[in-house]
Amino acid sequence: MKLLFFALTKRQYRYFKKLSINLNLKSKIILFPSLKLDFNGLTLIKDIDTKSILDIKLEEVEIKYKNQIHRALYKVFLQIQIPWIIMVIYRELKRFKPDYLVLWNGKKFHQALALEVAKKLNIKSIFFENGVLPNSTTMDFKGVNASNSMVRDIEFYRKLNYRDIKLPKDLEVRVSKRKREVFKTKLPKRYIFIPFQVAYDTQIIQHSPWIRDMFQFFELIEWLSKRIDIPFIIKEHPSDRVSDYSSLYKRAGKNIIFSSENTQRLIENSLAVMTINSSVAIESLLFKKRVIVLGEAFFAIDGLVKTATSKEEILEILRDLEDWRVDNQLIDNFLYYLYYDYLIPTNWREPNSKHYKAIRDRILN
Repeated sequence: MKLLFFALTKRQYRYFKKLSINLNLKSKIILFPSLKLDFNGLTLIKDIDTKSILDIKLEEVEIKYKNQIHRALYKVFLQIQIPWIIMVIYRELKRFKPDYLVLWNGKKFHQALALEVAKKLNIKSIFFENGVLPNSTTMDFKGVNASNSMVRDIEFYRKLNYRDIKLPKDLEVRVSKRKREVFKTKLPKRYIFIPFQVAYDTQIIQHSPWIRDMFQFFELIEWLSKRIDIPFIIKEHPSDRVSDYSSLYKRAGKNIIFSSENTQRLIENSLAVMTINSSVAIESLLFKKRVIVLGEAFFAIDGLVKTATSKEEILEILRDLEDWRVDNQLIDNFLYYLYYDYLIPTNWREPNSKHYKAIRDRILN
């Protein structure tokens, strides 16, 4: 069994290096950028939809970079990188001939191009991502997030029968990546919790078909707040490095409140949690909360949560909120399967022998 790891950051490289050492499988790591090229890889460009991959990246660039000159130069650099990435990956895949190309996420610009090269050479891939529950890691042979291999059939989870298994009780606290506004607001007794998401993340750019960004999300919340007498509590995503919501702070009021409160407390005290497709939805299920999902997500399964594709559908759900009875056993079945059968144990930042064994067994099986 041979693995070729493709790393884009030092963090990814360090983690893949640990996997390479501890899995006891033949492996090699590429850290991009690399100058080891194979010009024969250029023959694949005509067979890869590079435009779609570039367009997604350009949308991210438009959100992240405010300086027009910076943005323009970066866009040119991205176009130059397309053949470069393809030649680097092609060279290593042809020479090393791995059974699997190992990627982080797989939906980002560089990884998406690498994935397409692997497909053309009939080489399968393995995808890694942050775990969606505390002290876990995602590993999937199909994809991550909305593209993962989790079962979508609600009856599958109804039939499961786990016994004497515990689930996490405390959420991981995420530290903000930048200095941001601190809100010292008192939480109302009844409210809907709205976790904002990273505006330039693949979850929004690729898996939010009808809500473009958090500004449009806020407009939706404003519309709802005028029609239903339940406050909405918004918390910004701690990993969002660039978004400026100061204009939204001014539009907040009695029924729309920004908060800096601990996420777990915001979940536990809420009537319901409404999200596009944040992992906060999964965390909310740990506390048996009503969850409303507005985007594409592997947990957007009616019966487990409620899904909506228009503001009118959301309004109808919120008006009937008191009649919504959560199926605790069904939620437990889903979470048990997710935590014990799907996710890899322990966080990838602090892997241990149990972590390595689970990955090795899954690959070999």
